[in-house]
Amino acid sequence: MLGRVGLSLALALVGCGGGDEGKAEAEARVARVRIAEVVEVVPEVSSRHLVLLEAWRRAQLSPRYGGQVAELLVEEQAEVAAGEVLVRLVDADARGSLMSANASRQSSQKRLADLERQLADARELFDSGAGTRREVERLETEVETTRASIRQASGQIIQSRDRKSANEITAPFAGVVTVLDAELGEYASPGAPLVTLSELERLAVEVPLSQLEMVIHARGKLEFEVLIRGVREDAELEWIAREADEGTNTFPARLRIDNRSQRLRAGEAVEVLVRGDEGEPEIVVPPTAIRWEAGQAYVLRATRVGGGDEAEEGREQLERVDVTVHQDVGGGVAVEGPLVPGARVVSSGPATLVDGDEAIMIPHAPRAPGS
Repeated sequence: MLGRVGLSLALALVGCGGGDEGKAEAEARVARVRIAEVVEVVPEVSSRHLVLLEAWRRAQLSPRYGGQVAELLVEEQAEVAAGEVLVRLVDADARGSLMSANASRQSSQKRLADLERQLADARELFDSGAGTRREVERLETEVETTRASIRQASGQIIQSRDRKSANEITAPFAGVVTVLDAELGEYASPGAPLVTLSELERLAVEVPLSQLEMVIHARGKLEFEVLIRGVREDAELEWIAREADEGTNTFPARLRIDNRSQRLRAGEAVEVLVRGDEGEPEIVVPPTAIRWEAGQAYVLRATRVGGGDEAEEGREQLERVDVTVHQDVGGGVAVEGPLVPGARVVSSGPATLVDGDEAIMIPHAPRAPGS
């Protein structure tokens, strides 16, 4: 009898211990998951370009007629004003042609005045019957020939003056002489670059835009951010090409950057970020929240269950919500389904979780400062 009682007592003690272990084992079987909030995000088109700063304007100056370099009036890296003479060529031929043309025109003008007086006298004599028609016609022919000579001489004067002025290479705008490719006394061939002039008080950046970015620009929602040496610089959109490049099917856009302080240099690398809103707000979840079953995408919506200590432990009731997956947006995935911003979904956890399961939320580790 005592043995049977002792056995019963022992079994009871064992049963008590087994209950605690069973509870702990059941608790261990509850899945641990991480939870993320559903957010609403406006899809954004963005592109990043690494390009070079360019001079706002650059001109290669060369002689039109050619000639020997007589004077070099500037040096490389010199700042010059608009209209300033940079290089002067020998203009002896131009001066001689101009003097010859002026003398020819003056002589022809004097001869024309004399012929016109003779013609007037010949017409009076012919009208009175004392002169002949042949004489009148001869003088009329000589008058027209002389007038033609005057016109030719005037044309030669214009050409000679143009050639004389072309022997002076002047600055078409204010800027900096970035290249001087001329030597005193050497012959400069027609069309050969002698001076490269760059406007550096303003700089330019050109970036290619896609067709979608052009559509967003037409809606007034395209933005540009320019980073130079890691610092954001103010830039204004100057123009966007109306025709796409044949090779890339992109539309070049030109941005203007103020450089009156001269702290920026043409040729520096520039990072340009192009951003713009693409459409209406969309519901977005983390990519890891998307689960699949037979081609159907779904997420597990999490709802806190219980109260008091259980709520503090982070117990979650899981519910399957079928969704349609759209494009990637802002580091997440846009979905369509019965979800609202602020809802909570399982972002990571066992693949065996199903509708109706319970899980315990694992808090996200706090980020280190500066991360």
